Amino acid sequence: MLLVAGLCAAQTAPVPGTLRGAVTDSSGAAVEAAIVTLQPAGSTAQRTTLTDETGTFHFSAVAPAAYTLTITAAGFTDWNTKVSVVPGENAPLPPVVLQVAPNVSTVQVGLPPHELATEQVHAEEKQRLLGIFPNFYVSYDRNAAPLTAAQKFQLGLRAIIDPEVILGNAASAGIEQWHNNERQWGQGMEGYGKRFGADYGGSVIHVLIGHTLTQSVFHQDPRYFYKGTGGFGSRFLYAIGTAFAAKGDNGHWQPDYSDILGGLAAHEISDLYYPSTSRPGLRAFHSFLLGFSGRASSHLMQEFIYRKLTTHVPKILARSQSVLRDGSPVSLFSVEDLRSATPQTARLITFVLAKDLEAGGVVAAKAGSKVVGQVTYTAAPSAEGAVDSMHLSLEDVHLKIGEIDIPLRSAAYKESAGVLEYHWLEDSGRIALVLYVARDVTLVPAK
Repeated sequence: MLLVAGLCAAQTAPVPGTLRGAVTDSSGAAVEAAIVTLQPAGSTAQRTTLTDETGTFHFSAVAPAAYTLTITAAGFTDWNTKVSVVPGENAPLPPVVLQVAPNVSTVQVGLPPHELATEQVHAEEKQRLLGIFPNFYVSYDRNAAPLTAAQKFQLGLRAIIDPEVILGNAASAGIEQWHNNERQWGQGMEGYGKRFGADYGGSVIHVLIGHTLTQSVFHQDPRYFYKGTGGFGSRFLYAIGTAFAAKGDNGHWQPDYSDILGGLAAHEISDLYYPSTSRPGLRAFHSFLLGFSGRASSHLMQEFIYRKLTTHVPKILARSQSVLRDGSPVSLFSVEDLRSATPQTARLITFVLAKDLEAGGVVAAKAGSKVVGQVTYTAAPSAEGAVDSMHLSLEDVHLKIGEIDIPLRSAAYKESAGVLEYHWLEDSGRIALVLYVARDVTLVPAK
C-alpha cells in the first residue's frame, strides 16, 4: 500500500517548467548583466539571475504558477510583466526591449539654495564673541549656500547698524580724543564728533565696499569658511591662504580680487577725511600689506580661537547631499561566469548592484550599476566543468558614483576578518555577495 501511495504521489506531483528570454535595447543590441527577478504571485520569495553576453537569461526547474518577471539594468527604465509557467519546456518569451531611463540631473534633499542661504544668514547674524561682539562674517558650514547680492548687502547692513559696532567706534573715538590724535580737530564735542564720524564712517565704508560691493561685482563670498579639521599645519596654511583666495559664488576658490581691490578702495576713501600724504603710491602699497596682514591675522583668530568664544553657532543646515555610512551593506552580483575559473591573483572582476543603494532615503546608485575591483580567487573545477569549491579574498573593490570612488570591504565592521561570503546565482556560474562601505562618504548630487 505504501508503494502504491508513493507511485500515486509521484504521478500527481507537478512537473517543473522553464523560463527563458532575451533582453535588448531599442537599437537591438544585447543588454548584458541585466538583473532578472522572478517572483511568485502573492509571495515574497524571489529567484534572480543575470543576462549573459548575448542578453539571454534562463530559469530552470520552475514550479508551474503565475509570476512577476522584473528586469533591471543601469541606464534603463525597469521592465516588468506577468508570466505563467506550465509544466515541461516553455516557449521562449517575446524579446524584451528596455527603454533608456530619463536623465535626472539633480536630487533635492534640502532647501533650495536661495532659501538655504537666507536661513544661514539669519543664523550667522546671531553669532557673537563672548555673547557680545558680532561675529557675522564666518560660516561654520564649509559647504554653505552662496549668497545673492541682496543677501550680501543684508549681512553688511546688519553689521554696520549693530549697537556693539557703534559703541565700539564711539569708544575708539574717545580714546583718540584722550590721546589728542589728529590735533587739528581740536577737543570738545566738535573734536569728538569728527573723530567718531571718521571712525564710524571708515567702518561703514569698509563693510559696504570691502565686504559687500566688490564681492557682489566679482561674485565672491565675503565670509571666512571655518575649516576646523586636520592638523595644526594644514589649518594654519588654510587660514593664511584664504587671505589671498576667496570662494566664488560658483563654489570654486579664486584669487581674492574683491577683498584686495575693495580693501584698497575703502582705505583710500576713508583716508580722504584725514590729512593727505605726499606719497600716494607708498600709501596704497601700505594699504595692500595692511589688508593682507589684517585678513590673515583675522582668519587665524577665527580658525584657532574665536570658534571657542562664539555663542549661537548654528547647526549645519540640511542641504542637497547625502551620506553613505561606514558599514552600509552593498548587494552585488558578479558579471563573469566563474565556473571555468583557474587559480589567479588580483584578477579584475566586474560586479553589478543587486538592488538600489540608498543614502539618507535617496537613491545614490541604481540597481545594475557597475562595480569593479581586484579580487583574488582560486577554484577547483570538477571533471564536468562545474566548480566544486572556490575561495575568494577581497583586495580592492570600489563603487563609483559620479566622480566619487567608494571603497568597499568584505565585513560589516573594520575589525572583522576580510573573508568573502557568497552563494551561487542560479546555474549561471555567477555569485551573489554582500560587501560593505569602508568609510563615511558624502555624496553631493550633480548640478
